[in-house]
Amino acid sequence: MSDWIAALPIAPTWLVLLGLAIGVLSGLLGVGGGILMTPALHILGLSMPMAVATTLTQMVGASLSGSFKHLRNKNVSLPLALIFGIPGMVGMHVGRVIMSAWAKQVHADEGLSWLYMGLMAYLGVSMLRKLRKGQSGESKAPMQGWWTRGPSVTMRGHPHAIPLLAPAVVGFLVGILSALTGLGGGFFYIPAFVFLGGCSIKEAVGTSLATVFLSSAYGALAYGAAGLSNVPIALLLMIGAIGGAQLGASLAHRSRNESLQLLFVLLIFAALGSMLLKRLHYDLTAHILLFGSGLLLIVIALFKVLKPRRKPTS
Repeated sequence: MSDWIAALPIAPTWLVLLGLAIGVLSGLLGVGGGILMTPALHILGLSMPMAVATTLTQMVGASLSGSFKHLRNKNVSLPLALIFGIPGMVGMHVGRVIMSAWAKQVHADEGLSWLYMGLMAYLGVSMLRKLRKGQSGESKAPMQGWWTRGPSVTMRGHPHAIPLLAPAVVGFLVGILSALTGLGGGFFYIPAFVFLGGCSIKEAVGTSLATVFLSSAYGALAYGAAGLSNVPIALLLMIGAIGGAQLGASLAHRSRNESLQLLFVLLIFAALGSMLLKRLHYDLTAHILLFGSGLLLIVIALFKVLKPRRKPTS
């Protein structure tokens, strides 16, 4: 056991604490945690392909734990998770094949780093623009366009028929993206569940975690078979992430999710900056920026959620 621990490139205690922190954010915001876990593992010394694969492997525990908590709170639509999740697993397989070939290239690490930074910049700017427009994202009316065409199904608890073409396309593309970046896909799934499925924000968060579990479970098996994932690190991260996701899901049930989104956007930009600093070989500064901002976000989020609400004075 001591030899196994000594062989790890990162201290086990730090891995469990990192999993705990990411798990809290995952359950609270409905994201798989990959937007933060992948750059964190890369900054701590893993190559980008291994950081992506290890992130997907640990995500299984966090997403499953958070899903059960949301399921008990009746915030999960299992049929909707399957409609998106099955195409997501197909996309995950395609993405794993692409990643396996990419990982053999000489400049794979640098190329994946720039891809990830570009994606984080896009997600951060998109969320910031949405917040500036004051869009809560919650709507019971279906969006109109090509995505509403084709066969559809009617499900109890949903205000309108669910089109099948759009979930297949979205799930497949998000699956490929997840396999290449380690993202769970919650950023894309949540608005899809709101606009295509008529879900509330809280139900979209819970259903997102259930969908992330399906794709990440398949990704963990596929990457494990390919030998790209560091399973010991993933298991230690999972220990912390399972408990953190339970706590985050409990907080999400009693909070207004939208009130924390600005903080999350700032953390995305902090992760982007830390990866850029890593590429410029400012490793210590990158560590401080990412982990310091992550700790600050969790503290502020806990304060906002647990702060007693003032009763209106008459």
